[in-house]
Amino acid sequence: MTYNTEYMRQWFEGIRDERMTHANTATRVGTAFLMLLHYLLDADTPFIRKDQEDSTNYLLRLIAGAVIGEAGQIRLNPDGSISCGNLQVEGNAIFNELVFNHQNVLEGDTYFTDRGIIDTLEYLGNGQYRLAMRKMYENDSITFHTYDVLRCAMNNLDVGRTYKTSWMRVDAVDLSANTMDVTLYDNEDVPGHQNYAPAAAARVVRWGNQIDASRQQTFFISSEDGRFLFLQGVTQPILTDGNYAAFFGVPPQLDVLKGLPLNARQPYIFARGLIVQDIIRIDYLGNPEYTARDCGTWDALRQYVHGYDETAHGYFTDRVWWGGCLWQAAVALPTIGREPRYNNADWVCLLGGKNMSLEIYSSAGDHFPAGKPWQTVLTAELWNAEMQISEAEIGRNNISWQRISSDAQGDIAWNIQHAQGMVGLQLTVQSSVDFPGNLAAGAQVGFRCDIYIPEQNDTFSAMYSILM
Repeated sequence: MTYNTEYMRQWFEGIRDERMTHANTATRVGTAFLMLLHYLLDADTPFIRKDQEDSTNYLLRLIAGAVIGEAGQIRLNPDGSISCGNLQVEGNAIFNELVFNHQNVLEGDTYFTDRGIIDTLEYLGNGQYRLAMRKMYENDSITFHTYDVLRCAMNNLDVGRTYKTSWMRVDAVDLSANTMDVTLYDNEDVPGHQNYAPAAAARVVRWGNQIDASRQQTFFISSEDGRFLFLQGVTQPILTDGNYAAFFGVPPQLDVLKGLPLNARQPYIFARGLIVQDIIRIDYLGNPEYTARDCGTWDALRQYVHGYDETAHGYFTDRVWWGGCLWQAAVALPTIGREPRYNNADWVCLLGGKNMSLEIYSSAGDHFPAGKPWQTVLTAELWNAEMQISEAEIGRNNISWQRISSDAQGDIAWNIQHAQGMVGLQLTVQSSVDFPGNLAAGAQVGFRCDIYIPEQNDTFSAMYSILM
């Protein structure tokens, strides 16, 4: 027997209102309790059960939220949030705001263009299909136009993660039915020369348009190719060099790039134009590359730089002309007023550094009388282009003198007394001390000066001959 609340109410009221003595027997009261128990255990009872599976056709309000799963894997919070481990959406998911706590990862290619998902399809013959597109939301409709070139990729879901690509052209669009008729391209007209039929649930994107120039561009990011790519003027599935309007990343195989010194594994930027304020060049190790800046003749009042110029917003190395040589700043801020020259570490000589010349001059002329006492000072002058190098800049240890005459033993003794580093650029020569005593009129004695330049690992020499 099935009990309902009205029947039980009448039964319970009869027990309550009974006035006859001994009328409410144990049988009558026990029947009331059993009636209530049967009602609670009945499958059609309107109460939610917690000792077995149950359901209700009415709205269930959980004011304080709900916890689902023994370990609380799903939490419905009273503030409207849901906490769970995984979320699988079989249909559409519409978010007013999507926040990623750590990072967002996109696999494959991501297109920024018209898109759609094939819901069902019908083959019309002669390589034509009628595609019914899925509505992503209630008012969703097809955004493809006639003559659009479509690209449709279908994942094979195999171990190798291979996929097939279908290339189609839109022939007609029916917005009311949310369908469109398309024609497959021939194999020879598609990349790889193998075209495939479309399939349900496949995603379709606009690749270009055969006629409408405003729909012949698309932008996409390819994680497999490693580049951002912007295409223009696309009228067919197979791209030409002219379709690559810009890219950032690993360069594609373009004829226009062949022969250029590119690293095929490093990213590059390619575009028609560049609008930029600052360009800072660095090498592959991250070190800045300096732009040489010709500053003309050296100015004693100017601050030159080898580094970042705050005014010009870039890394520069200044070059100046001075003393017949081209100099380049070698330190960040060369000392103001200290001219670029030999042995000045603030500058390095680019041109004219090896243009060295050495000459010797005598203070008493070139001819000396035989048999009479005389004295002269030989001065060696070292020139770097138009600049005379001082003894302090050379360093006495790099200067040596040698006597060359017919008296070989005497020359050896003289050279020992005037060994390298003992005499500077000036040598005093006296007839009674520095000349062989047995020379007759017409004899010749030579004095040679050798100067070693450590920076060039080279020695410059000059000879001065005294005639009797």
